Amino acid sequence: MSYDPKLLFEQISICLNENPRKTLEDLAQTLRVSKRTIKKTVRLLTGGNFRHYREEVLMERVRGFFAMQPGAAIKVLSIDLGFKSPSSFARAVRRASGACPGELRTFVAETPAAEGHATFY
Repeated sequence: MSYDPKLLFEQISICLNENPRKTLEDLAQTLRVSKRTIKKTVRLLTGGNFRHYREEVLMERVRGFFAMQPGAAIKVLSIDLGFKSPSSFARAVRRASGACPGELRTFVAETPAAEGHATFY
């Protein structure tokens, strides 16, 4: 089956922005393509692997949440993003950014709006 990589990547992006916890298997089922096709598409359009792209999407969501609601509880954010527990959320953030969610919140709060696109990790 032939597909347009840009359109598929757009669908992958939409799905991950809705739920950054979606696994490669979940996406393959949702989009009705193979896991290999998703991996190839992500590599083609980002230069990186699926896991790295999913972590980038997660971190953008986390930074956006902290920018909009700096005083909100980590537990609230972890539930909003579909994590089973705050500790699993904290592990994902630490793996993606090298910092715990509290440190990331402080960084986002201290970063001026003009530098909103600065990368923490």
